Amino acid sequence: MDERGGGSSGGGGSSSSATGNNNNKSAAGNSAATGNTAAAASSSSAAPVDKPTVLEGVLHNIFDGLTDKDEQVRVAMQQAIVKILETHPERAAEILSEHRSQQPKMSDQTVAMLLDCIRRVVGAETPLPPAANQKLIALALQELTRSPEHVPLIQNPAQRILVAIGRSSAESCGQVMEALQEKGTNSDGVAHFMLMQCLGLLATENPAGVVPHIKAILSRSQPQLGGIRQDHIKQAHAYAIGRFSEALLEECGKGEEENCSTEISVAYDVLFNQWLHSREPKVCVEILQALSSMYPLLPKDRIQDQAARLVPQILALYRRSVDRNAVTQFLCSVLKTNLALNASVLDGIIDALITHLFDLVCVYPDYEKPQTVKGHYEVLRCFHLLAAGHHPYSTRIMDTLLIHLRNNSERERMKSLLILTHLLNSCAGNIENRIPASIECLKQLILSERGIKMKLTLLKTIVALAQKSHIRDKEFVWFVVRHSCRYSKPSQEQGSQEEHANLALSCENTLYMLASTVGTLDELLKRELLNYLILLDYTDICGNLAKCLASLFAKSPHIEYEIAGEDATAEQASPEGAAGEDRGVIKRGKVMVPGAETIYARCLALLGNQQCIKRCSNILSFLRYYHPQVNPALEELWERRIPDLLLQINRESAYRQLLHDFILETNEFLGGLDENFAQRLASKLADQMYLYPMQLPHSEWQLPDLSAERGMLLQAVALTLLQVTDVACIHTKIDLIVTSARQERLDKHVRHADFARRIEPCAQALGYISRQHLGHLIKKLTELAQVGGRKHSTGFFSNLHFIKDTHKELENYKSNLLVVKAFGRIMDEADPLQSVQHLDEDDTLLGFLIQQLAVHKDQTLMSAILQTLLSICNQLIATKEQLPAPLRHRKQIMETVFNIPIEAPFHDLPLLPTILKLGTDFIRIGGPDTEECVDGGVIFEIACRNFFSCAQQLKMKFDSQEEDERNSFLAKHLNESLPQLNALVRSIVELDASPATLDLIIGILEGWTRDRNSEVRICASHVFNNTLEVYIKAMKIGCEAPSKFNQTGQMLGKIVPRCIDSNGTVRQVSVDILQKTLEIACIYETLTIASIDSSADWLKEIEAIKEHIITDEPKQIYNLAGDIAKIIALRISSFQYLQFCKTLLHSLRDPEQSSTIGASVVLKFFIQLKGSELFHAIPDLVRDSLLALQLCEVPRAKSGVLKALVALTKHHPKLVCAEMLAQPLPYDPNLVEYWHLVCNDPELTGITLDNFLQLLSGASLQEGGGQEERSLKLASGQPFAIFCALHEMLPCKDIKGQLEARFADMFCMLLTSLSSYTNLAAPNPVNASPSPNQPQSGKSKFGFVPNKDLIKLNPCQIALETFQAFLTNLEMEQIASVLTVNTALASSADWHNYIELLTPMAIGLGQQLQLGSPQMRQLVSSLSKYVASPHDGQRVAAVGLFSRLVPLKPSGELAASILLHLGAALSDPNAVVRGLSIQGMGYVGQLSEKEAKRYSETAIGALLKGVDDPVGDCLINIPLESMRGLSGILRALPSERVESFHVSLAIRIRPFLGNYALEMREAAIQLFGDICEGKHDDGSSSPTSSMEALREQLIANLFPLLLHLSESEAAIVSACRGTLQRVCRLLNAPRVAELAQQQLGEERGHQLNYSSFVLEFVKMIAQELTDHIQDFIDSCLPQLRSQWPEVRGSAAIVIGILHNFLSERNVQTEAVASKIAVLLKDEQALVRMRAATALGHFFGDI
Repeated sequence: MDERGGGSSGGGGSSSSATGNNNNKSAAGNSAATGNTAAAASSSSAAPVDKPTVLEGVLHNIFDGLTDKDEQVRVAMQQAIVKILETHPERAAEILSEHRSQQPKMSDQTVAMLLDCIRRVVGAETPLPPAANQKLIALALQELTRSPEHVPLIQNPAQRILVAIGRSSAESCGQVMEALQEKGTNSDGVAHFMLMQCLGLLATENPAGVVPHIKAILSRSQPQLGGIRQDHIKQAHAYAIGRFSEALLEECGKGEEENCSTEISVAYDVLFNQWLHSREPKVCVEILQALSSMYPLLPKDRIQDQAARLVPQILALYRRSVDRNAVTQFLCSVLKTNLALNASVLDGIIDALITHLFDLVCVYPDYEKPQTVKGHYEVLRCFHLLAAGHHPYSTRIMDTLLIHLRNNSERERMKSLLILTHLLNSCAGNIENRIPASIECLKQLILSERGIKMKLTLLKTIVALAQKSHIRDKEFVWFVVRHSCRYSKPSQEQGSQEEHANLALSCENTLYMLASTVGTLDELLKRELLNYLILLDYTDICGNLAKCLASLFAKSPHIEYEIAGEDATAEQASPEGAAGEDRGVIKRGKVMVPGAETIYARCLALLGNQQCIKRCSNILSFLRYYHPQVNPALEELWERRIPDLLLQINRESAYRQLLHDFILETNEFLGGLDENFAQRLASKLADQMYLYPMQLPHSEWQLPDLSAERGMLLQAVALTLLQVTDVACIHTKIDLIVTSARQERLDKHVRHADFARRIEPCAQALGYISRQHLGHLIKKLTELAQVGGRKHSTGFFSNLHFIKDTHKELENYKSNLLVVKAFGRIMDEADPLQSVQHLDEDDTLLGFLIQQLAVHKDQTLMSAILQTLLSICNQLIATKEQLPAPLRHRKQIMETVFNIPIEAPFHDLPLLPTILKLGTDFIRIGGPDTEECVDGGVIFEIACRNFFSCAQQLKMKFDSQEEDERNSFLAKHLNESLPQLNALVRSIVELDASPATLDLIIGILEGWTRDRNSEVRICASHVFNNTLEVYIKAMKIGCEAPSKFNQTGQMLGKIVPRCIDSNGTVRQVSVDILQKTLEIACIYETLTIASIDSSADWLKEIEAIKEHIITDEPKQIYNLAGDIAKIIALRISSFQYLQFCKTLLHSLRDPEQSSTIGASVVLKFFIQLKGSELFHAIPDLVRDSLLALQLCEVPRAKSGVLKALVALTKHHPKLVCAEMLAQPLPYDPNLVEYWHLVCNDPELTGITLDNFLQLLSGASLQEGGGQEERSLKLASGQPFAIFCALHEMLPCKDIKGQLEARFADMFCMLLTSLSSYTNLAAPNPVNASPSPNQPQSGKSKFGFVPNKDLIKLNPCQIALETFQAFLTNLEMEQIASVLTVNTALASSADWHNYIELLTPMAIGLGQQLQLGSPQMRQLVSSLSKYVASPHDGQRVAAVGLFSRLVPLKPSGELAASILLHLGAALSDPNAVVRGLSIQGMGYVGQLSEKEAKRYSETAIGALLKGVDDPVGDCLINIPLESMRGLSGILRALPSERVESFHVSLAIRIRPFLGNYALEMREAAIQLFGDICEGKHDDGSSSPTSSMEALREQLIANLFPLLLHLSESEAAIVSACRGTLQRVCRLLNAPRVAELAQQQLGEERGHQLNYSSFVLEFVKMIAQELTDHIQDFIDSCLPQLRSQWPEVRGSAAIVIGILHNFLSERNVQTEAVASKIAVLLKDEQALVRMRAATALGHFFGDI
């Protein structure tokens, strides 16, 4: 296409030239296109002058379109320009240049878009002809230099155009360079700054192409350099010269840099001596960057001569406001170049250079600012260059750094450290001789520095020294360890909080890195870190110290040291050494390291704080590798125990137990090797008490709370004492523990519970000691008890109560609490026989407990006393067989305990579980002494009152946070108390398992089981169930037991409501209670145990109920209620029936609604099963039931009672039907429920339905007479009442069989009634409205009435729902779902929505009944009665359904009957009925072949008549339906049967192709396709045949169809796709037909890309149907004025494509282009965009 396009435009549109070159695809054609300018010039005399304006005019229109307000349109214009430029580069470039010259005031935005088009073309891979490049270069240069100022919008794209051309090839680069140099030469004076900018950029992109021209460019520009005054021009020249220098350096192997050194030198002088004084920072930066690149290119002799003078000049630049990074970069370039040529050339200025560079170091580089960091490292790079380049320079640098390290200024010291660190990391070998002196300076800095940032810098230097193995001194280790600790109060002057934290974290990480990676420090670190591990100040970092030590000892388990003397060790471990400056104890003589037992003791205490999991883990890992220091023989034991500790470290109790076992096993093992080890370790542990003070000392460093570690230390002492036999040592350590506990702080600011928690480790430790030394401990505690229980003041002032000795009271309290808790721990830990024996011999401590419990109200002390009493009881129970003597004073103890009040506000509730447990234990202890016996019933009643009163306060919803917290508090302690309450019941029942005991317990629990609070019911049910369970196991069977259990009926009646409780837990437990009640009755009455009776199936049923009763599904729960009723009916005796029923009716007033409903359900099932045996009690039951209905407020419970009554009156079904129909509408809930219950009897239901059908046959559904003339049409009364009854009855599944037997009559009645009730209002009331004083108001009060007034009922809605219920009941879901599709059906004012549902309904009928079935014939017969009905609604329903049955292909008599009735309806006075008949006739083509032939003539005649039907305001568009029907028949019948009217039909429907109505247009398109579908062109048709006549219509309609394919309507697109495929098959163009099949086939779906398809499709048509191209263009031209924007735009694109294939060019060419160009100003942006694309096709290459 390039050749043809080039010919037409190049020849200026000459017809002879265009014709001659049309399809010539040769190189000659291409050369002709290339030389179009010459051809145009030579033919100008022959061709008309105005011919060349075709392309020019179009381009001008497109250029104008670049100002369009729509972005997409502008983009399309640009794409058109690009396409034309690619196809006609020379001519288009010429027009573009001329247009720009003619429009000097063109806006910058438009110019920028034009330049962008050119950039896209020249940036493509295919190069343009040189002539076109020349014009575009000229245009770009013109725009580049048009403005003397900087205009980036235009100059940047112009510059990119020149660079893109210059980058494409060597020839193009030569063109650009020649044009740029020529432009620079022609300019007067200095060249335009953008020329230099462009040259610099081109040198970066194509250095090889620019380097040969650099010498000439520099030579020409040198004379003007000195005269340049403007900064932006200087900047551009500097940029260009800098890029030239970089290009020369890159191409240095070719010798070009030697040739240009003179020019570079001259330019360097101007830039350095003149321009560098500019005040504009950006200019200076550009100049310095250029100088950095130019300096290595200067002559070598000049470099060496000027070095000594140049460096001071550069340093002087730092004093100006110049970018320091650029200056430093230049300085680096100078230093690097000179050091490479002659290292000694800087000897004279090295000192000044180092001084200046030192000042440039950034102390605090901001790493979020890249420029700052870059400058910082550039300065450090200069130091590296100097130090690595010449050895004397490195010495001078280090000497300077050492001087500054001793400077008073922190900034100077920090700079020195930064430089030293950098040199250590980059060139440590060059400064090695000065490192020892540097280390001495650093030692002084370590002790004196205070600033956080300085310390961080020091840390970096220490790391660098360590990595180079230069650290041998402990001062550095001290620095890192010391600053791993966090300050207690960080000084804001030294650094922020974040900086302090950062320093500590950095030191921690550094210490571990030194311990794990730097091998030369291992021995030093071992010794130092072990010393720090046993110091108080370093407790906070012991975890990290242990981690580092673990790493060190893992590498080597030995320490290189001499054992220090005992005196030295004591001095090292003294408290003064811990509190003071820890560096003061370092001695240069012997190496001081703590002993292994000291370290082991310290680790044991630290392991006690299980909250510090990370620290514990690190210490355990350390001990694992440290064991050779303690004893090498420990390896096997610790290797087994330490992994277990690590595994359980997250589980506190398991970890604590394992740790104690670890201590015991280790002590036992080492004690076996050394008998003094345990005593020695106990002393070591006791000596370390100072490390865990109760009151932390004032310290600069942060210290954690050490209470957990102190407690662990005391417990370790106690566990160690188990191996000690020295009495003095034992007494000393016991006193230590007691003293430690009494020293704990207790005052008004400390809660008693906190104090108790703090002394718990001491009590635990004393308990451990009692395992081996019980006597010593009892003696000590007895002394403390006597002191704490004694009154201290006996003088005169003791009676003056206003004088209090608070201190003595607190001390006594502390002693008393310690005695109580320690006594309890001793009872837990000591041997039971020994402890009980001590208790029996001396009851001092027991009396002390009773006295304290009686006089004290402190909850902490009371709780401790109760726990101690529990421990005593446990010991008594454990030794009951060996020591049968019971506990003395137990009755006094129990009275004291149960008199503790548990009442609001329930502060003492935490004591309740312990109180209950004590009651249980005292009952279990028992004893023969009657005076000391305890009454279990009294205890249980008090316990229930305390427990359930508290449970009543529980809530499900909370109004505030306080309520939530209070609820959580109550729930927590009640959950702990419930098991104890169950245990108390168990102990009471086991003592006396008789019905009296059972009555006593149930009587106490009965009220709580019905409480409104669900939590109370749950707990009471659990206790009830537990009572029965224990009773069954403990009950006595035999002559002493009763033979009947009279409580069965009453107990069951009371427990059944709980089985249906709203709470799932209550339900499950209550079913268990029910089972146990029946089991107890079974045992008493049959003397057999049901659970071992293999024939007891009812137990299996109860188990199933228990499994499913926890569900939250109400329906399933009430089904289970029926199963419960069956089981009860089978299991209880007849004399219990009446009592059971009356108890259930009484339960209807239960506070729980679900329980009320459950009671009614159980009552219903029970009466169904046992009603025959209750004949004597029917009057009472009916009376009680009616009373229950009146009083009951739960609708579902009332329904259950109704069902129970219906069960008694089932044998009289006909007594109430007529009365129900006469009731006022709408029915109240009780009547509705009654209709539902009637349906439970199939026979009664059948009689009722037959009665309803008889009443409805022949009855008018609309009120007749004068009311028909009113605007509001009313439904008839009695039929509507029947529908209301059916509305309630038909959903019932039980009547399915009755409905199936009457399906045809019921279906037709409901279908026609639904149509008749459309737009009808509810009838007037049949009877007078009831008086407001009548009981009706009472019903409405308790029943729910959706619509109280009859007038608000919608008859159509009632009929619709009734119909739907009918179909759903028969499981005709497909038909039933049809009625739910349109939600507006019931509120419709006409039949439109009704007609829409007839089609899916007919399909559903056909699928569910089968067309040939007797049911379908019966349905058609029943429905035919309504075709001649006097009511319009019934006729619409009948004819509509018949019309929808035709597509289902009925046959035989069924088809004859349907079409007979449809034919009769063609003359119906109602237009809707006629339209439905027409639709039915349109489906005749879908019948079987035999039936279609039989009825086709009748159908075609009716449809042809329907096309001309003038009815336009009907619900059905009859002409549209006629066309659709004709399409259907054309598809179905053979072509020869309808061929006679193909052409006439095609002509008649052509106007409909452009119809405004979417459906009419779609139907016409589809009908035209159907006409084509039946044709087969075999090529033998004569010119006069119907095929030839039809071909004219094909040619005329082909492209309108193609254009309509672009519409946005999916229906039109789909129709056009199908029709185009059929049309293409008749065009004698096989490739076109194949392409249409591929792209438009059904398998493509909606994925058609119209733009690409139309391009390919039209090209194919033009190639195969060349003779008709002009006809196609003519058929598209009218579409340029189409009402649819898509069609207008597509028409332009199609014409643009077809124009490329015209065999002749004539005057019409210009007219067509101008018509398309008109669309460039269309109001729709889509059209303007497509018009631009079309013009691109028109003149471009497709």
